Amino acid sequence: MLNQKRILFLGVGGTGMAPLAIWCSNHSTRLYGYDDFLKKETVELLSASGVQVLELLLPEDIQSFDLLVYSNAFQSDNVILKEAKSLNIPCFRRGEFLAEIAKDKKLIAVVGSHGKTSTCALIAFLIQKYGRKINYILGGFFKSAQAPAYACDSEWLLAEIDESDGSINAFSPEVTVLLNLDWDHVDYYKDIDALRSVFVSLLQRTRGKVLTEESLLQSLAVDATEYQRCEFVVPVLDRGNSKSSMGSGPLNNGLLDSSFNQTNQGFALALWAYLGFNDGDDPAIFDGFPGVERRQNLLINDSSLSVFEDYAHHPYEIARLIESIRNHYSGHELVLVFQPHRYSRTKSLNEEFANTLSSVDRLFLLPVYSAFESAQEGSYSEDISTLLRADQVSLIDLSISGIRMLMNVLDSSKKSVVLFVGAGSVNEYAKAFTSMYRTASIQGAWMDYILQRVSAQCVIKLDESLSAKTTFKIGGSAALYAEPASVSDLLALVQSTRFFGLDYFCLGRGSNVLVSDKGYDGLVLRFNQKCWREIRALGKDFLWVGCGVRLKELCGYVAHLGYSGFEFLEGIPGSVGGALRMNAGAMGKWTFDLVERVLMVDSEGRIRDVPGSAFSVEYRKVKEIADGIALGAVLKLGSAVSTQAVRSKMDSYSDVRKGSQPVAPSAGCIFKNPSGNYAGRLIDELGLKGTSIGGAEVSDIHGNFIINRGGSTASEVQSLVRLIREKVKRESGYELEPEVLLLGESWDAVLNEVKENEAT
Repeated sequence: MLNQKRILFLGVGGTGMAPLAIWCSNHSTRLYGYDDFLKKETVELLSASGVQVLELLLPEDIQSFDLLVYSNAFQSDNVILKEAKSLNIPCFRRGEFLAEIAKDKKLIAVVGSHGKTSTCALIAFLIQKYGRKINYILGGFFKSAQAPAYACDSEWLLAEIDESDGSINAFSPEVTVLLNLDWDHVDYYKDIDALRSVFVSLLQRTRGKVLTEESLLQSLAVDATEYQRCEFVVPVLDRGNSKSSMGSGPLNNGLLDSSFNQTNQGFALALWAYLGFNDGDDPAIFDGFPGVERRQNLLINDSSLSVFEDYAHHPYEIARLIESIRNHYSGHELVLVFQPHRYSRTKSLNEEFANTLSSVDRLFLLPVYSAFESAQEGSYSEDISTLLRADQVSLIDLSISGIRMLMNVLDSSKKSVVLFVGAGSVNEYAKAFTSMYRTASIQGAWMDYILQRVSAQCVIKLDESLSAKTTFKIGGSAALYAEPASVSDLLALVQSTRFFGLDYFCLGRGSNVLVSDKGYDGLVLRFNQKCWREIRALGKDFLWVGCGVRLKELCGYVAHLGYSGFEFLEGIPGSVGGALRMNAGAMGKWTFDLVERVLMVDSEGRIRDVPGSAFSVEYRKVKEIADGIALGAVLKLGSAVSTQAVRSKMDSYSDVRKGSQPVAPSAGCIFKNPSGNYAGRLIDELGLKGTSIGGAEVSDIHGNFIINRGGSTASEVQSLVRLIREKVKRESGYELEPEVLLLGESWDAVLNEVKENEAT
């Protein structure tokens, strides 16, 4: 299945997908991965294993692959999946593909509702520590550099098997390690009996030994004859006073001291003994175990505050976590921040959640992490809060205001533990809280947070001057500045602005923008790295063009190909991203005349591939892109003509511009054309050409241009804009509106300033 095939892992950054891809990379040299949001540590792991990580993936790219493996996070209507299926490319969910691999192995299946990843990781740790030849594929990452997958020539394969999507039914293990059973994944299993039947069926398909607890097997009502091949595991590991007893600190060997973690160790030792290894007698057998990411991560541990984040998202898991924290941190105030995972789970288990969460001192509920589910009545965080005391629970969101609320409840005179709990984005929120706790300023916290999340190629700066980055050559600095080097960099940056309450602005070539002398308090994103400047043909009718491509460069590229239709863009001093945002146009033609589709980050921070016809295109504005970020577009090529003919037309347009527009620094047309007239004509008729304030001057070539004669300031341009507006309004009745974007201030405030002064 793997040899000589080009295989694509879609959603390769997932905790289940990355280990599977890493294992498969040992059997294929043509393995590729794509994910909208890849953490840099995951990229490093994948790249080191030979997985080729793609920066961008379009539906048109899918035809080059022989097989596709995708995460459950991708819905059936995903454009990439739809294209693959239309091309009859075999597509496997993660669990289905793992089952295909396992068919040729003696599978050790670690299953159950809770603790699969931790137990599997404990066994994998022993495999490496003692040099055993057993393949393994985890469903998570170690907290160390140890790879989450290991491939060798053994016939044995250790893997955790997920029941959430039904793919568990495709496995027939040699050995099954059954940890526990709780009703979960309520979107797939209508009740506990439906879930029980799946596990009973798996036990019946197990060819060899079943390791489990006797009470659990009895609860499943398995036939007594099955007991002959079951080995019962003592639920709590007692290792006396050895170094591995996990009682010497908040974390020992990456784990909290708890019966839950001891039980997982007990299962690991039981399997180790079953496989015939005698290392189980080593009292330090688990020493050096690094722990698993998102499981009991200790983020802060000082004299007054300890902060953990954990993946627990089921009432049982949360209860065990609270129990272990209470045992170790007796006398501490316990504050818990919970992000419910999935609307279906929240609705079905809200009473169980409320009962469990009521045991903490202070509870903060975040909005439900939907995992692509639709909301339904009774499925919100508020539905849990109504079952709790009003003075115990607060509703917050993933923002700086929520972080500040948390910090305000912490009393430095007493010791506290804060738990960030859930399977969604709460782990990143916990890191943002940690950065805010460490530093005194938003800027410092943002820098502390973001440097851990973007690639080494991503440029990050504070107080970066913007004047040289605009065509006006005017203005102050950006408080925060970044040049993302990938889509993952960009999404991490956008997420950071939400956590820290920052505005952001996308700067292309800096045309059509005036930067305030006061600068900009938010984050400026500039798309000038290589990944944003790609142009490539998609068949003979379309082009992919990245948002950072200069319009002049695009015109030249299309001219070289020998196609018409793009000539009007020649001379517009901007990039594709800005042209899409404002539907840039000239010579009676507009950018969206060319647009087939736009790949963009929407206002919710999601990557979307949107048809051109779906946008609300207005004069000098495309709302959806103004509210999000255009990453690039698929553009329609025009008629095939000679390169010479295209060049000739471009030259004629260029000559028109040179004769009608100034060459001095400017931001382009300063005002929108009013209905039924032209701003430049109105300004010219009133004799305002040549009018100046300081270094800002109305161009004597085109009245709708304000130029920077040298040394001009933004405030001088603003004063000139007010002067022009007042005179045009007074003399002709037209009220001109600025077309140029004002960064760092609002035009409404600037233009109303005079009215307020006059009223005073």
